[in-house]
Amino acid sequence: MLRRALPALLALIALVADLSGSHSVAHGFLLAAIPAAFALALECYGDALEARCGGLRPLAAAGAVALLVLSAALRSPAVVGGVPRLAVSAVVLTLLLYAGALLGALLAPGPISRPGAAEESQPDRLAA
Repeated sequence: MLRRALPALLALIALVADLSGSHSVAHGFLLAAIPAAFALALECYGDALEARCGGLRPLAAAGAVALLVLSAALRSPAVVGGVPRLAVSAVVLTLLLYAGALLGALLAPGPISRPGAAEESQPDRLAA
């Protein structure tokens, strides 16, 4: 569970650091969030291949990785003159993507089971 929440938590800490004026701390947290977000995107893609989720969750996770990379690139030390607004907006959009994925996971219906499915499997277990 922590593995799925880690990228969003790191992005949230980066946003709070940005809002408080600590842009170098925010950059560090964004750089730490990128590998965690990439691992989450791979996990979501694996879940989609195994039909445990729809195709929107891997797309949202991949979009979040792209936005985190964009934000980190925009605020690199080579850019002089402060942090661009687009860098902060990318972090906010990343958090919105993660919130949407969480909301979708919470509102998704559970696996549908047939009423007679349990009765059909018991004779097969007894015969074996």
